[in-house]
Order: sequence, then C-alpha cells, then structure tokens
Amino acid sequence: MNSFLASILVLVLHVGHGERINDALDSARTVYEQKGERTTILVEPGTYREEITIDVPGLTIKNASRKPSIGLQNGGVDCDQNAVRITWYYGHGYQYRSMGNRVNYGGSRERRWNASVLVTAPDFTAENIIFENSFNLYVCDLEAADSLVDISQSDMPWTEKERPKKVMPVRPKEEGSTEVQLKKYRERAAAISFTEGAKNAHLKNCRAVGRQDVLYGDEGASIYWEKGILQGGVDFIFGGMTMAVDRATIVANINGEKGDKCYIAAGRSNPTPTLPSREGEKGDDNRGLLFYKCHIRLATEEELSAISHQPSAVSQQVWLARPWRTWGETVWAYTTWDEGVLNAEGWHTGLIQKRPEFDPANPCPRSYEYKSQDKSKGRPKWVSVLRKPILPDGTKLNPRRWITPPQPSPQGREEKRGK
Repeated sequence: MNSFLASILVLVLHVGHGERINDALDSARTVYEQKGERTTILVEPGTYREEITIDVPGLTIKNASRKPSIGLQNGGVDCDQNAVRITWYYGHGYQYRSMGNRVNYGGSRERRWNASVLVTAPDFTAENIIFENSFNLYVCDLEAADSLVDISQSDMPWTEKERPKKVMPVRPKEEGSTEVQLKKYRERAAAISFTEGAKNAHLKNCRAVGRQDVLYGDEGASIYWEKGILQGGVDFIFGGMTMAVDRATIVANINGEKGDKCYIAAGRSNPTPTLPSREGEKGDDNRGLLFYKCHIRLATEEELSAISHQPSAVSQQVWLARPWRTWGETVWAYTTWDEGVLNAEGWHTGLIQKRPEFDPANPCPRSYEYKSQDKSKGRPKWVSVLRKPILPDGTKLNPRRWITPPQPSPQGREEKRGK
C-alpha cells in the first residue's frame, strides 16, 4: 500500500505486479469521501483475478503500458504481455464454496449476472482494459482450487419459484481447460455490468470478452463504448441501458459445434414512458442500443479454443439482434462484416415469441438499420431500413449525442411556451 499512499497527493494510484486493484479502489474511496476529488488508477500489465465494484464517482482505470494491448493468446487462456485483464470466474447456476451464503441461481442478483466488474457510480472511464469472465472460456487457477456444488441439489432455502429445475453438468477441474466453451457448460456470466447509477460511462479501446451475457446494463445506465472489441456469443450485449458502440470490432465467439449461434444484441430499453414495462420497473425515457460503424468478424484461434475454425461450420450463424422485449430499441448504422459471417435475416424474435404482447406482424417496432454492407437485403419486414441517418422521432444517429442528447436552450423553451 506504500506506493498507493505516495500517489494519493496527485490523485493518481499505481497498481503493480502482485498488487490488487481493490486496494487501490479502497484508497480512491477515501480520497473521494474526504476531498470529493476524482482519481485515476494506472494498472501495470497482467491478469488481475478479482471481483471489482466501481462505486467511486469519476474514477478512471488505465493500462499503464506505453504500448497497451487488448490482445488474447492461447485460445483465450492468456493475454498479451502489454495487456491488463480484469477477470473472475463465477457463472450462473453454480455455487462455489468461496461464495459463502451468496445465492447464485434465482433470488438476489446483486452482481448483475455474476459480473467480474460491476459499475454503480457515474462518470466511470476505462482505457485499454480487458474485462473478462472466464467461466465460459477456460478454467482458471482459482476456480480449479475452489470446490463447487450443483446449486440445484443444494440445501438453500428456496421458494418454489426460485428453486432451479435445471441440473447443471459437472465442470472440468483441470486448470487451463477450454472444454467449458462447449455449449452444454454455457450459462450467464457477465464480464462487466452497469447499474442504473452508472451514468456517462466511457470505455475507450477496451475489450469485453465471454460467451453468454457478457455486457449488461440496467435502465438508466448510459455507456459510450469507443473502438476496442466486444466479444461473445449468446445475447452478449444486453439490457435496458442507453449505449452507443462507436467504431468497435464485434467478435462472434462461435466454435463450429452443432447448433452454435451468435446473437449480438438483446435490448430491452423503454424509450418512452407510454410503452409497457414489467411490473414494478421504472419506465425511464431513455434510448436503447446504437451500433455505429462497427465491423463483425469471427474469433481467431488465438482468441478462442474452438472445435472447428472451418468457415463452413459457422457460416451465417451470426444475428445482429435478438430483442429481449418487444419495445427494445436497437439500431445498426454503417455496419460491415467479414464474408459469410452474418445470417441473411439478421434479426431474430426467439426471446419474445412466447410473451403475451408478441405481435408476429410487428414484433420489434424499434429495430432499425442504416447503410448496412448488404443494403439490408433479406431482413424481416418489421425491421425499418432507414433512408437517412435519422430515426422516425427525429433523433440523429450520432454516438455522442445518443448518450447525451442536446437539451433545448432556455430561449427555445420560452418560445415554445409562447406559441
């Protein structure tokens, strides 16, 4: 901690090899509570296996390397020597001894889908950081040493509604095993999640990596993801947050296993208060998901330990979106992809077909595309192909304004009242 204390005076904390980011966060909390000042944490390259909660407003975490990387190696088990990786290994449906009394199936989800990093405070910034949950990727050393029970067989005080019906398969215990990438082991395991208090988050040239449910945001959260990589498989960017993904690379983690498919976005935003919302939820007047000038490709062998990397095994197995609710807003603008990656229809209704409000003629009315690589040929009729980069309500497709829309000037408001 001496290196931290020496840096507090200039509000820059350093985390070196063998140190913990959580210790730096403790110091940052003290600085903020005493002085109300913002803190930057510079992290030396390496893998940091910790569950982290960003609850300090205005916090910045940066890769301290002069030549920072967000690259992965060895099928995703390792990262580049100049990379900073923050990762943990808890996944939905399994109870590890290290969890104590924490319920991991049904009941309370205080970590928001088992997030390795949970952001609860506003104005969080990250630069050149890999956010990972290893649960669906490989068995890390901490998981290999941790004992595990199938939570469906545990003695938890379940209500009948909470008690899980699914019996989870026994996970491999060998450190470094990538067998957990197989479909039968996959479950919800977020790399990073944002609560409703996480407003104005900015992630620059970062990477979020996992398989199922990788990046989650509550309604009320606002996230600007600039460049970098978002990598996953099933519904891996999901939630009711307002999020703009600007010029990022979208990497599909599919491995050629039979039936393995990739659904990139699963939005459930509630853009207008008049639209329906689940009982007990607040209907915030927020936007949904905007993907702007993004490129989609498959994972490489360095990034993913796959059964098969033959293009024929994964041809057209990627969908742009599978909305989580009928009112979820998702927009793809200026999208490109590697040949043979994207399914021709591009949009899927699998998550909402059994919901009472489902309308086969118009299941997801807030689904939009503008200037996709294939000119949106083959898309369902309910997907709106825009002629201009403007939504029907007049919103321009601008990533920065998507997160912080311009407010009318006082003069403009007065003129409106005068009319």
